[in-house]
Amino acid sequence: MKSKILTFSSHGDTTLLEYDPATADMEEVNKVIAEYEAKTGAQPFDMTTGEHLERVTREQNEVMMVHPIAGG
Repeated sequence: MKSKILTFSSHGDTTLLEYDPATADMEEVNKVIAEYEAKTGAQPFDMTTGEHLERVTREQNEVMMVHPIAGG
């Protein structure tokens, strides 16, 4: 089973990272998310619960990186 880190912005949705949660190095997954967050300001949310995530775990199958909207 594959898990995805998706991005959502005014430019559309894209896949930032796809990985196998059973074998993935979760530190590396969280590093990719942190670097993307620092670069773009996007925040990670669990697609199942809608909750903001501090760290992604093997239990989250889809994470959406939501970009800030100007003026919102």
